[in-house]
Amino acid sequence: MTEAQLGQGQLSQAAEAYHKLEKLSPAGASVAAAGLADLAVHQGRFADAVRILEEGAAADLAAKNPDSAADKFAALGHTLLLRGQNRAAVAATEKALANSKSIYVQFLAGRNFAEAGELAKAQKLATALGHEPTAEPQAYAKIVEGDMALKRGEARKAIKAFTEANNLLDTWIARFDLARAYLEAGAFVEADAELDHCLKRRGEALELLFNNVPTYGYYPPVYYLQGRVREGLKSPGFSESYRDYLSIRGASGEDPRVPEIRRRLGQ
Repeated sequence: MTEAQLGQGQLSQAAEAYHKLEKLSPAGASVAAAGLADLAVHQGRFADAVRILEEGAAADLAAKNPDSAADKFAALGHTLLLRGQNRAAVAATEKALANSKSIYVQFLAGRNFAEAGELAKAQKLATALGHEPTAEPQAYAKIVEGDMALKRGEARKAIKAFTEANNLLDTWIARFDLARAYLEAGAFVEADAELDHCLKRRGEALELLFNNVPTYGYYPPVYYLQGRVREGLKSPGFSESYRDYLSIRGASGEDPRVPEIRRRLGQ
C-alpha cells in the first residue's frame, strides 16, 4: 500500500501509513523505520533519515534482528554519503557487513565503499559477488566495478562494466549508473536514453533489490542527471528537469544539488 502511495506522489499518506505500522509490533516498527527514513532521503531531509536509521538499527539489534539492522546500516552509509560524511559512511557500511553477508548488503556496501573512495574494500566485495554462481550477484559485481571506475574517472571502463551488468540482469540501478557514466563521458544522447528507461521504469526504484527494503530515495537524482544531460545537449527543456528535482527536494537545506540547480536556472 505504501509503495503505491509513494508511486502516486502521496507522500504524506505514505508517512501516515508508516506511523500506523510502527505502533503495531517491533517488526512493524522496523519496517516503518526503513520506510520513513527512505521517505526522508527522497525529500532531501538527510539528517532526519540518519536519526531514524540509527535508532531503527539499534532497535533491530536489541530485538536480535541483525539482517534488518544491516539493511539500515547500509542505507545509513548511503545517506551519510549524500551529506558528504564519507568517514561516517564507511563506518556505517562496515557495521552493515558485520551484521549480514547477504548479497544485497554486500552490493550496497560495495557501492558505498566505491563512492567513499574505499576502492580496495569495494573490490573485495565485487570479487566475492562475482564468484557467486548466479546472474544476479554477478551483475551486482559488475555494477560495483563500474562505480569504482567512475570514482577513478574512467568513464569508458564504467560504461563497459554497467553494460555487462545489464547483459547479465537488466536492473534499474545499473541503468541509472550507466547514465552517470555516459554523462561523465560526454555521451549526452546515450545518457538521455538511459534516463528515459529510468523514468519509464520508475516503479522499480521503489524497491531496487526486490528484498522488501524501500529505496525511493534513489529516484530524485534522475531529474538532476536529466537536467545536466539536456543542458549538455542544449535542449531548451533542460530547466523542466531541474524544476522536477526542486519539486521534490527544493525545500532541503542539506542537499548540495539544490543551490547548484538554482544557479544553473539563474535563480
